[in-house]
Amino acid sequence: MSRITRFDSRTAKVNYSAEVVYNFATDLRNFRQFVPADSFNEVDFKQDSCSFRANTLGTVTVQLREKIMFSKIVLSGNALLQNEFLIIIFLQETPDKHSEIKLSFEAEMNPLLKMVASEPVKLFLESLVKEMEKFNGWKGADEYNPPL
Repeated sequence: MSRITRFDSRTAKVNYSAEVVYNFATDLRNFRQFVPADSFNEVDFKQDSCSFRANTLGTVTVQLREKIMFSKIVLSGNALLQNEFLIIIFLQETPDKHSEIKLSFEAEMNPLLKMVASEPVKLFLESLVKEMEKFNGWKGADEYNPPL
């Protein structure tokens, strides 16, 4: 029997306000900044959805599902044409007007799938928060998104 499995990232610190990070992260075209170019192919980023082809997962689609201003962004996705998942971005502003970001990945998984997916999902979350911490273009979303 499958049940919801949740993986959480560590908390990352970003030197921008929660508002700036939220505004950037709610435009999915900006996520190409955090995805290594050689990781995926057939990539299609739109403002509220994206899709890409990953060798082990086939075509993955992700779309913006829910936004709570300056505190939470929920992305829903589908892989292998049947495995649905959520990626939840939690934002919290610090007293010095910086942000703390925590990512969660949720999916229905049987015990075998959980065992197999555990390390790759944890590595994915760590890679994503690491790239977010290093990234300095949070305020410049427009320069990364040429007109469609």
